Amino acid sequence: MADTAAHLVDRVFPVAPVRQWVLSLPFALRYRMAYDACLTSDVLNVFIRALFGELRRRAHELESLRSAQCGAVTFVQRYGDALNAKMRS
Repeated sequence: MADTAAHLVDRVFPVAPVRQWVLSLPFALRYRMAYDACLTSDVLNVFIRALFGELRRRAHELESLRSAQCGAVTFVQRYGDALNAKMRS
């Protein structure tokens, strides 16, 4: 993962401010998404659309930018330190 981060910083991201966003989901939804790639994609798309919409709105209000553009690099982390994607009893 460190190699990927270095590649992104050195060769992909422009010289511009970068912000990290984390989407945390309820355990029941995490479990379903672990076995349904289409659901994972749909949830990620909704999150990105909502986030980009908010960022564009802020850019327009605070900086009077009318055509702000957003970009994203996404990673899906399926397990935390407690392997919390598994079903809880």
